[in-house]
Amino acid sequence: MRTIEVVAAALGCIAFAAGVRALPAQGKLAGASESGVGAVFELWRFSGDGIPQPALDGSATVRVTGASQWSVPVGVTVPLGARWTFDLSSAFAVGEVKLDGRDPVTGSDGYSLSGLSDIRVRATGRLVGDNVLVTAGLNLPTGKTELDEEELSALRVLAAPALSMQVPVLGIGGSGTLGLVLARQIGSWAWAFGASYEMRNKYTPVSIAAGLPVELSPGDAVRLSLGTDRLIGQNSMTVGLSADIFTSDELDGGSGVGNTAESKLGPIYTLDWQYHAVTSRFRELTFYLVDRYRSQYERDGRKTPDSDANYLDVGVRAVSGLTESTGLLIGLNARHHTGLQSDQSLTTAAIASGALTLGLQHRLGSNYSLQPFVRVQGGRLESGDASSTATGFSGGLALRIRL
Repeated sequence: MRTIEVVAAALGCIAFAAGVRALPAQGKLAGASESGVGAVFELWRFSGDGIPQPALDGSATVRVTGASQWSVPVGVTVPLGARWTFDLSSAFAVGEVKLDGRDPVTGSDGYSLSGLSDIRVRATGRLVGDNVLVTAGLNLPTGKTELDEEELSALRVLAAPALSMQVPVLGIGGSGTLGLVLARQIGSWAWAFGASYEMRNKYTPVSIAAGLPVELSPGDAVRLSLGTDRLIGQNSMTVGLSADIFTSDELDGGSGVGNTAESKLGPIYTLDWQYHAVTSRFRELTFYLVDRYRSQYERDGRKTPDSDANYLDVGVRAVSGLTESTGLLIGLNARHHTGLQSDQSLTTAAIASGALTLGLQHRLGSNYSLQPFVRVQGGRLESGDASSTATGFSGGLALRIRL
C-alpha cells in the first residue's frame, strides 16, 4: 500500500508539472520542406548545500545541488501537395542530477537519465481554403518509460518546470490526437476556434528492476482554444485562450502489490499574448506574455488542497541586423511560477527568475542557417519551506535547412 502511494505521488507530481503535452490541434502550414537539428547544454546550480528533496520512498531527504542536461533535438517539416503538411520531431538527451551526500535508496551521490525521447508525427491539412484545418498526430512510444529507482529520481528533478529543461520527459507512452480548427475574418480581426482530443495508451513507468512493477493508464485530454489577431498600423497583435481538460489516470500496482491509485489533473487555462512591432531598428521585435493557471488535481476522487499553481512568463525578443546575412538575437525574459504548496519536491518548486539570451542568426546561402546562442539566468527557487539562489547557464547551436 505504501509503495504504490509513494509511486503514485511521484508520478502524479511529474504529470502535473509536465502539464498538457503538445496537442497538435493547431499548426502553421509551411510551403517548403524544412529540417532542423541542434545541440543544447543546460546547467543549474543551487546555492549553499542545495535544495531538499524527499527520497523516492519518502523515508529520508536528500539535497540537490545542481542539474544539467545535454540534448539534441531534431525536427522535419515536409509539404505533401498543396494542402497538407507533415511534421516529425524527436530528441536525444542525457541528464544528470548532483547531490550533497548519498541517497539512502539508490546509494549514489547523484542521478542520471538518458535516452531517446518519443517521436511525434503530425499531418495538417486545409479542407476548405484556409478556413477549415484538420490535424492528426501520433506520439510513438520510442522514449524510455521503464525507469529504475535512480532514473525515476532523476526525472523528479529534470521534469521541474522551474528548470525549464529542453527535454523534461523522455517517454509518455503512445497516444493519438485528432483536431479541427475553424477560422474566419470578422471585420479587422481574424478569429480561429480549435478543438482536439488526445487518446493515450497505458505503459509501465517504473520497471521491475526497481522493485515497483506498476502500470499507468493515463487519462485522455481535450483541448479547446480560441485565438485572434489583427493589424495595428504596421504592427500586429495575437491573443489566444485555451483550456485543457483531462480524464482520470490510473496506476495499477498489479497482483504483487494489490493496490491501485487514481488521480485526475484539474483543467489548465492558458492566456497567450504577442505583439509584433515593425521598426527600422530591428528585423524582428516581439513582446510576449504567457500565463498558465493549473487548477487543483484530484487523488482517489478528492481534490488535493494547495495543489493549484500559476505560471507567468513575460519577455521580449529582438533581432538586429549586423550584416545582410547575419542578425543579432537579444532576448529578455522574466518568470514567476508559484509552484505547488501541496508537495515538497523540486518537481513542483516555485521560482522567480530573469534571463538574458544572446545569439546569432546567420544565413549560409539561401537554404541554410546557423543559430548559436548563450543564455544566463538567475533567481530564487523555493521548494516547501526551503529556498535557494538558483543560477543557470545554457548554450547551443541549431542548423536549419529549407528546401
